[in-house]
Amino acid sequence: MNGEVERSIIAALLKHPKNIDSLDANSDWFMIGNYQTIFEAIQQADSESLMIIYGKARYLSTQMTMSFQDLVKLRDSSVTDANLPELVRDLHRLKIQSDLQQAIRQYHDAPFADNLVNLTTLANNLANLDVANDNGKIDDQLKELTYNLDHPTETGIKSYPQLDKCLAGGFYGGMLFTLGARPGVGKTAYSVNLAAKMLAENPDLHVDYFTLEMTKREMVNRFIANRTGVPSTTLRSSASTLTPTLKQVVVQAVRQLGELDLAIYDQTKTLGQITSVIRRNASAAKKNCYVAFVDYIGLITVPAMKERYLQVGEITRELKVMANEFDVPIVALTQLNRGIENRQDREPQLSDIRESGSVEQDSNVVAFLARDKAVKDVTNLLVKKNREGWQATIPYQFNGRTMKFQELDVSADG
Repeated sequence: MNGEVERSIIAALLKHPKNIDSLDANSDWFMIGNYQTIFEAIQQADSESLMIIYGKARYLSTQMTMSFQDLVKLRDSSVTDANLPELVRDLHRLKIQSDLQQAIRQYHDAPFADNLVNLTTLANNLANLDVANDNGKIDDQLKELTYNLDHPTETGIKSYPQLDKCLAGGFYGGMLFTLGARPGVGKTAYSVNLAAKMLAENPDLHVDYFTLEMTKREMVNRFIANRTGVPSTTLRSSASTLTPTLKQVVVQAVRQLGELDLAIYDQTKTLGQITSVIRRNASAAKKNCYVAFVDYIGLITVPAMKERYLQVGEITRELKVMANEFDVPIVALTQLNRGIENRQDREPQLSDIRESGSVEQDSNVVAFLARDKAVKDVTNLLVKKNREGWQATIPYQFNGRTMKFQELDVSADG
């Protein structure tokens, strides 16, 4: 992620070098020597001329390996300065994370008081990074509340009726919605149904779906199966054997799916790659016109961190920051611990979330999928945490053959 963020910052500054005067940034935050040198050259050059900036960079460091043409390509790239402050904040965050990892290793090797103080300071700096950019003013929120007194309140992104009711109007900006289940219960299938329902109910919606477990082809088959009732296994292995009528149904579904604003990513594996896509697309979307799905948290990697609990903590924190920063909902899937299978009732609890308590802490809503023990082919969505709505048990008729979830007509009030 470092290289991508650093490259974007330098490209934006080469387009408009004067922007550097308004940035609260330090060259020491750069991990790549060429970019650090160019940043210092832009700081020190008394001109916006690319040739002068390049000459200054060559003067500052004999280790500078980028050519003048490399700088021209950077300046002429598609990167803009629209998100420059956010990129600088990401750069600062990555630097603190790197220092924090080093401090953790130092304290592990030498658990002395001064190393503990350094570790604690860096951890606090990381936690306070985003708070420092908030001026604390509430004027806009007060105006919005006053306006809502005489105007209909703008609701969130619509999905299933009972789920929307439980969420007090739908999926809203700033929401991190975490969906957990044991393997085989259907969390990916449910997320596909949820995304398909959102696209059907909100014509202008853009959906980014990050799949870390399945291929893009498999996910497309699932979306088509959701529309047609033709099993995804049939679409994968024996589509040519379908009757002419079913083939026409599939062709129509393919056309309809192609017209929707749905993007599926199966090669975006790291946290940095995922947040980069979310940042790009969410920043360009209108209100209530963007949602991201991440399937699933346990497969995301954070290259700068080794300890898994720290990785998960950083993943959920970053997803929540993205949701807040761009006022969009993000749906993240997660696995549950095996311990649930040893309990008599087997009903998922918040403590069953695998790997880190940060998932519960950072999420606005936490819901679990569990098969109904009393009713065949019914799977319940158990909303166990809900900051802006109610806890609830919402039953769905689940067709395992077509992976279709249909919400049953039962009140969602918990």
